[in-house]
Amino acid sequence: MADTNGLITAITQLADQPRTAPGPRCTVGSILGRLDVETVAKIRTVLDDLGVSSTQIADALTGNGHPVQAAAVARHRRRGGTNGCRCPR
Repeated sequence: MADTNGLITAITQLADQPRTAPGPRCTVGSILGRLDVETVAKIRTVLDDLGVSSTQIADALTGNGHPVQAAAVARHRRRGGTNGCRCPR
């Protein structure tokens, strides 16, 4: 059987380390946080409509002073999933 003392020590050190802060906030989440309730509700409706592409949404937001890339919109649409942003669903 393999010696696991080194592994146990390494895992224990990881568990005992202070947690690092998460990375930057989702771009779409940041934009939504700066807008009024009515506008946010409309954007959320469009985000949930898969008939509207992430590129179209990004273009509309960017064209109105809220620069964002289509990939960020797509990631926000997948929020709650393993490959989505950390915004709540």
